Amino acid sequence: MAREERTLKKVNKVLARVEKHIEQTRDALEDLEIEFEVLKATVKRLKAEPVPAEEPLMDDEDEVIDIENSSNITMTRKF
Repeated sequence: MAREERTLKKVNKVLARVEKHIEQTRDALEDLEIEFEVLKATVKRLKAEPVPAEEPLMDDEDEVIDIENSSNITMTRKF
């Protein structure tokens, strides 16, 4: 009898853990569904109205670097 009670207690603990994980997974899934819907709405809105470019793109050769105000500059050597 004692062995059966002990086994039932362990099974109930496992069931409680599984139920807790299922609930957490449901909550996470609901959050992801909401985020997905927001993302879809954002993509739809962006497709509807084209966004103008903020800055024109520059070629790498014409790039000007302000060395006085830079603390860390990484450049590849050409020679």
